[in-house]
Amino acid sequence: MPASRRDFRTDRCLTRIVATVGPACSRPADLERLVREGVSVFRLNLSHGDLDAHGRAIRSIRRAAAALRVEVGILADLPGPKIRLTTMPAGRVVNLRHGDTVRIARGSAPIDPDARPATLRVDYAGLSNDVRAGDRVLIDDGAVQLRVRRVARGTVECTCEVGGAVSGRKGVNLPESAVRLRAPTSRDRTLADWAVSHGADFVALSFVQRPADVRVLRGVLDAAARRGRRRAPAIVAKIERPVALGELDGIAAVADAMMVARGDLAIELDFARVPVEQRRIQAACDRAAIPCIVATQMLQSMMEAPLPTRAEASDVANAILSGTDAVMLSGETAAGRHPFESVRAMRRIAQEAERWTSAQPPAPLRAIALAESPEPAAVLARAIAQMAVDARARAIVCWTDARSVRFISQADVQVPVVAFGDEDAELRSLALLRGVHAIRTRHPIDSRDFVRRAETLLRSAGMLAPKDRIVVATGFAGHGTERLWLRRVGERAV
Repeated sequence: MPASRRDFRTDRCLTRIVATVGPACSRPADLERLVREGVSVFRLNLSHGDLDAHGRAIRSIRRAAAALRVEVGILADLPGPKIRLTTMPAGRVVNLRHGDTVRIARGSAPIDPDARPATLRVDYAGLSNDVRAGDRVLIDDGAVQLRVRRVARGTVECTCEVGGAVSGRKGVNLPESAVRLRAPTSRDRTLADWAVSHGADFVALSFVQRPADVRVLRGVLDAAARRGRRRAPAIVAKIERPVALGELDGIAAVADAMMVARGDLAIELDFARVPVEQRRIQAACDRAAIPCIVATQMLQSMMEAPLPTRAEASDVANAILSGTDAVMLSGETAAGRHPFESVRAMRRIAQEAERWTSAQPPAPLRAIALAESPEPAAVLARAIAQMAVDARARAIVCWTDARSVRFISQADVQVPVVAFGDEDAELRSLALLRGVHAIRTRHPIDSRDFVRRAETLLRSAGMLAPKDRIVVATGFAGHGTERLWLRRVGERAV
């Protein structure tokens, strides 16, 4: 059996940090440094780069994790369906002004920048069927905004409300339209197979609009896992479109986690609604007892500056105070000038927010599914949470399966949950759970052997001291309740 991994960091925040891999941090030494700074999960954006480069990144991440003896998750982010303008001659743009008439035609032909009235082309054949008079058409992340005037013979005629320069291959968003594009796409299916074969721990699905989208991807991943005799990755449903907001509970019920794609929601919603919708998504995750990830542009100024703005720091802190399990960095680590400082800033903000939260009176269980479920894992998690709060325990120590640890994490008791196990893939599946430290060790002989070895390891790492109170749980959730007890560190295990 492998030896215990003893070099895990004890200064990590309870909130998990997800960092996107890109040119700014692709070297093995960079990835190892990011793990040291506090990254729990690395995101591979499969919309960009080639699969060979992503494969190299996975190998480098695994080597860095092995060198540091920690469990680090890998999230493969599928592109999903996109609507884009067609190409334009190099160096040319279409300059649009407020009040201009703009026609949008479908097809693959290049855009003629000299056409009058201005005529754009999109690579989505269903555009004229999906939009109606009064709908908005947003180009280049909303930098240019059009309003549909009428649809005739496959051409959409619009009025420009916010002008600007439009170049080829820019993205097109239809916030008020019921778009008939579906996720996962055929390319998503191919990339999902690749993710399974390369051992990704999580797969994020873009453009989720309804629970059926998640179920389809689940079938793809399960089939690929059976073929390769591998573990199927967990699914992270990305909430990017307003239509998904009406299906939150259904999506949460079939996903393993949900991601608040705030940048995409901000494009399609009035920006003032984004914080409100973020809280709704968090509440849906709480009802389902699954992790919630808040993503995109959280520390955007650190693309250039070595420190975040006050507003950004407050934004991150508020997300953590609202109960999010993980926060994600995108361009800040993938392409920014200060990837390591970005992770360090995120960690420090999280630690301060968590310090404040831990000083407050205990709150009711946040996860409604945990509070009400009769499932044995949920019942025991409630007991563990109550014991930890009443005894002011320093940690919860367990040997158990991923579902049990998920329920314990969602109890949100503001102390670390140290989960021991002997399977790397299962331990990495815990990487998005708030407060969970996953540590690999050989399977214990019995409960006494487990608690002796766990306490020795945690004391040597400085995480526990003699006489600290801890809650210990072993062997439950479908396997029978072997032990659940409150003890002081260093006492004889009986």
